Amino acid sequence: MLPTEPQRLRPPTLPPRQRLTVSDEELTDFYLKLREYYINLDFDNERVAKEQKYYRGIANASILFSRLKRTVVLHKEKIKLDTPMIYTANHIGSFDHFYVPSLVGNIPLHYLVKDKVTQWPIRWNLIYKPTGVVVVDISNFRSWTYAKAKLIQYLLHGRNIFIFAEGSRRGENNMGEFNPGIAQIAQDTDTKVQTLAIKNVQKLFMKRPIICAGEVITVEPREDVRNATARIREGVVNAYNEILKYEESL
Repeated sequence: MLPTEPQRLRPPTLPPRQRLTVSDEELTDFYLKLREYYINLDFDNERVAKEQKYYRGIANASILFSRLKRTVVLHKEKIKLDTPMIYTANHIGSFDHFYVPSLVGNIPLHYLVKDKVTQWPIRWNLIYKPTGVVVVDISNFRSWTYAKAKLIQYLLHGRNIFIFAEGSRRGENNMGEFNPGIAQIAQDTDTKVQTLAIKNVQKLFMKRPIICAGEVITVEPREDVRNATARIREGVVNAYNEILKYEESL
């Protein structure tokens, strides 16, 4: 899909401060060139189609699993399925992504995952690798550069991605700060961010799993990505608060 190491990626650049001062025409031209750069990189549609077919099988099994667990789904009407989307949620534990299809259905999602998942042979070979996850070594800047490029490619080719923007599992009731990379990708691709929240999924035997759709966030072309990241996190927090309200009403 991408040039292999050691070849470097050289997308067009425009420092954040300049994005505030250039004209509308210059900014539009920059984003057009940036997106053209990524969409012109090699993209294996046949392989991606196989990944997505495999993912649908996993997702259908996850939906059945969620029904058996009696997962509560809140505000499903907020989910937008007619356009490529960046999905994000709080990251509780290893089972989070098994509940996502109960809310969004079996639409294929390409997850961003840490490189340590490649050390789990069963899950890596049966779940992660065949579904086209994007692997990143968070301690390696070049690895993040390549992971970002892959995520952008998926979006520009009409696919959906999922980023746990906290970066690490936080457990219940302990949401961390979000990495601004999610807002940067949204801005660079002109893709909206669908916020979600999950609860009661840290362990497989926990009762009453709940997943809730939050608002859809748009990152403006000139917006400071730190401010956009804070808005995305707030969307997840608000969705989580909707879950708490639901639990209080029981």
